[in-house]
Amino acid sequence: MRFSFKKSQIAVEFMLLSGVALIAAIVFVSISLDQIKGLYAAKESLLAKDIALKIQSEVSIASNAEDGYSRNFELPEKINNKDYNISIRNNTLAVWTSATPYFIGILDAEGDLEKGSNAIRKTNGVVYIN
Repeated sequence: MRFSFKKSQIAVEFMLLSGVALIAAIVFVSISLDQIKGLYAAKESLLAKDIALKIQSEVSIASNAEDGYSRNFELPEKINNKDYNISIRNNTLAVWTSATPYFIGILDAEGDLEKGSNAIRKTNGVVYIN
């Protein structure tokens, strides 16, 4: 009888330790997933900033160029495989996704930006986009 008691005690201890290990693994995975989400959000924010700075640079170059300046430039269709939006209002450029907004001031420009190909030109001292 004493021998079977040790077997059952070993089985109970094994199940208890297995349960603790499983809980620890679940906690580890959930913490890792939170960190991965944070990294994706940071990457998305940096990509939105990069697009905004590219647009700001294009407008700045066109503003400082002579009349007749014309150039085509590309904007990506998606940021980190997610749709995004672009708008210019009151010399403020906004680039945002569902989770990440980025705002930056730009020089005066007329027109709207589009994903894909964009044309920028300067005519009579005014910068036109598309």
